[in-house]
Amino acid sequence: MIKRSISHHQIIINNNSFETTAIKLNMQNDLPVTIVSAYRPPRKPITVQDLHQIFRNQGHVLVAGDLNAKHASWSPLTQQNTPGNIIRRFCDGTGYSLNAPPEPTRFHWNCMSTTIDIAICKDMTVTDCSSIPELSSDHNPVLFEVSLDNFTSPALSTYSFPNWYKFQEILTNTLPGNPRISNPIDIENAIKNFKDCYNSALSHSSTFKCINKPILSIPSFIRDKIKAKNRIRKAWQITKNPLLKSQLNKMQKDIKKDLNNHKNNKWNELLTEASPLMMILSTN
Repeated sequence: MIKRSISHHQIIINNNSFETTAIKLNMQNDLPVTIVSAYRPPRKPITVQDLHQIFRNQGHVLVAGDLNAKHASWSPLTQQNTPGNIIRRFCDGTGYSLNAPPEPTRFHWNCMSTTIDIAICKDMTVTDCSSIPELSSDHNPVLFEVSLDNFTSPALSTYSFPNWYKFQEILTNTLPGNPRISNPIDIENAIKNFKDCYNSALSHSSTFKCINKPILSIPSFIRDKIKAKNRIRKAWQITKNPLLKSQLNKMQKDIKKDLNNHKNNKWNELLTEASPLMMILSTN
């Protein structure tokens, strides 16, 4: 569900691991933002290639939903499963941020509650996420608040290595050689079809390698503030106390300020480390 006033259009992502509904927001003076609602049935296998496919050739990306994936890093009270391990390794390898609320999202009457609703971000920062106990269902909706301003580029770089013979074979089999064109609409459709076929062929003919560098993480004191803010948010959702709402708004501003300061400090450290090298280069 999205406001009509927000400029957007639907995009199709065919993926073997996930059922997806995706839209692209048309942002002014910025890269478009792709929002993907994803669901993975419990018995459906998951592959790293399918994860890469969702994020490839996109700018800012938010993938969120019930992925039926469990890992100690976001659901510590439950047993890990294979999808959780694959997603954890994928995020660690690419530098994409993995986000989950501190509270469970699925409640079981006969076993431990679990957190299976998570979000994976590329080129954006989740400033807040919370499991919202507002429905009678045993499965809570999850609210993710994101910011494009506080983002710090991942320290890991992912490089693609296409198999050009396979790329050519896929493109030959999927792209019509001489499309029929009789008006401007046919031209637009032909261009779109070529772009889609090209991206799909490149996606299915490439392998990937990550360059290992340390990942910039949010400091523990900011994470503690986020957890405290989530508790305040939950209390406000239950009581609607205006004092809690004021406290919540203040904490949100403080956290955003801390994130900005953290980003600026990291940049200053990087520039300080680079200064001696620049002096050496300038004297040679």
